[in-house]
Amino acid sequence: MRVTWAILMLLILPLSSMTMLQVDHIPEFSGTNAMAHLVAQCDFGPRPPGSDNLTNCRQYIVEVLESHGWEVVVQNFAYQNVSCANIIGWHGSLRNATMLVGAHYDTRPLADEDPDEANHDKPVLGANDGASGTAALLELVRVLPIEVRDDVEFIFFDAEDSGYIDDWDWIVGSTYYVNQLDSNRIPLISSMILLDMIGDSELRLPRERGSTRSLQDEIWSLAAEMGYQDTFLDSLGNSILDDHRPFLDVGIPAVDIIHNPFPSSWHTVDDIPERCSAESLQIVGEVVETFLVTHSGVTTTFPPDFPVTFYVLLLGVTGVAALFAYTRLKSE
Repeated sequence: MRVTWAILMLLILPLSSMTMLQVDHIPEFSGTNAMAHLVAQCDFGPRPPGSDNLTNCRQYIVEVLESHGWEVVVQNFAYQNVSCANIIGWHGSLRNATMLVGAHYDTRPLADEDPDEANHDKPVLGANDGASGTAALLELVRVLPIEVRDDVEFIFFDAEDSGYIDDWDWIVGSTYYVNQLDSNRIPLISSMILLDMIGDSELRLPRERGSTRSLQDEIWSLAAEMGYQDTFLDSLGNSILDDHRPFLDVGIPAVDIIHNPFPSSWHTVDDIPERCSAESLQIVGEVVETFLVTHSGVTTTFPPDFPVTFYVLLLGVTGVAALFAYTRLKSE
């Protein structure tokens, strides 16, 4: 019976929070700089897949990456006869980063959630839903210390936000990226962090229900340690179909840092820079920067989640085994 309970404990232990590393890093992330990147993207206008505006925005992202010494690959692909492209940035001669950070940079073609039906045929500017996560990544590429950069890869996903329009799916760019990953590299990736809709001036970030819990615990504990528990809320939000999903599907620990429930500007013509704030970008940027720095060069594993039914079954099997062992002891 002792052996049985020992096995049970070994199986349950992965659910516990990871041990926090000693945090002595002082973040250099600037919310003001990130906000400037957000506005610069919006200055191109709405940026749906295949548009000239998105092409211009893509060039802007590439130039920022290269100006800070990152290697860049534009991963071209086609979907529904539309030319699309993910942007990948890494540092050093080898592409062997263990930590991935991503955001989508496209915007929704139609404001179909706008309360005014007259706006449903208008495009979304995407200050929060598209530009905010991208803006944070563009500031992170500036502030990450040189000694950390080889461990980090940045991915800007195209074609995330056109689901249900003209037979498009959601998360097309991230799905393509994961399908192109070398199968030998997948087990070496320790974490994928997705930033989506992190710029709203009334930002709230509960735990996205589908994210890898152990990785999420690490980030939310770090945010609390940094005094940001009023933004990184220790409560469960919804399960969201987002760019972290394809990574989860191949066994890569992934977390979605996303405003939930979605703000009222979501998929409306009101998704504009005036609804966003440098302070919100600052909070998320500081937490992600500190996570990347403290985990660089450290062998960290984030155990996968098991469904509740697994543990119910496990407890049932354990109970039967314990009863059998007890009955056998009594009979002897």
